[in-house]
Amino acid sequence: MSYDPTTIAYRDARLAKGWTSKEVFRALKRAVAREVFRALAGHTQAPDYSDLRPARRAKNLTLTAAAQHLGVWPARIGELELGRRPNPELAVRYREWLNAA
Repeated sequence: MSYDPTTIAYRDARLAKGWTSKEVFRALKRAVAREVFRALAGHTQAPDYSDLRPARRAKNLTLTAAAQHLGVWPARIGELELGRRPNPELAVRYREWLNAA
């Protein structure tokens, strides 16, 4: 409510209509909840990381070796390979390392 111009305009319009600050906050929270639900309900596309694990295994590399090279925990690499925790930037670095290895 302090920085976003759309939110500020919404807040000011509602306060001008006689809404209390509490009612404005409540309406904004509902709007955020709707946006989050849309994102979680499948309106976003999940990245495909199914190529990472077979590529690593084909080169006989361990999760630990990959993690040490990329500077992350091995569990993080495993989660990325399984698609449980997407990270596009890490996936790009991981693919580049796998192609170079």
